[in-house]
Amino acid sequence: MIRLFAHRGFCPHKNIAEHSVASLKKAYKHGFRAVEFDIWVLKRNLVLAHDQPRAGESLTSLSDFLLFGNEMDYWLDFKNLTEENAKEVMIMVKKDFDKAFIDLKKIYFAPFITDYKIAEKFFAIIIEVFGDDAQLVVVCDKDINALPKNIKFLSIFHDLIDENFMKKFPDTEIFAWTVNDLNRMRELEILGVKNFTTDKITPRIYDNPNNV
Repeated sequence: MIRLFAHRGFCPHKNIAEHSVASLKKAYKHGFRAVEFDIWVLKRNLVLAHDQPRAGESLTSLSDFLLFGNEMDYWLDFKNLTEENAKEVMIMVKKDFDKAFIDLKKIYFAPFITDYKIAEKFFAIIIEVFGDDAQLVVVCDKDINALPKNIKFLSIFHDLIDENFMKKFPDTEIFAWTVNDLNRMRELEILGVKNFTTDKITPRIYDNPNNV
């Protein structure tokens, strides 16, 4: 069974803002039970945005985006982590998830860092704050040859995935992004991919493509 993550919430016609509570509610209404989003730390606040936030911009907080609690799975991309702020950020994230009583098994930590030596430092901090059961996701956007071995979870641009790639990582759970073509999603599912971010393919469309 596949899992569809609403990409920054669900706003296929751009009539509502990405990362807004409205986009989260729309995702839930359309059947999504998983969501991917981007976290920034600004002045000791955790806010959601894909690009660098602008001065005075109204942004959704992480705590507000946990509205549906354990009914959702959470794919977290961190935007401005540094070695200096990472532990503080993770403590803040943990406080928000603990306050919402989110099970750790519902959370996937996927900081967009493709220098894997640096990523390992952040993973160590995540484990320090959340414990050994934290689900750590390695990210790849270009160079598959640089990927470390024995990856448990891998977030990867879907164009990089083919049969040979899947043979190299038979025991890795793949998270493919961002897949908006149903035929491509079916191809990847046949190869063994079970997790996708998408802007357009709702669970209803996936289950009943001829009835939408």
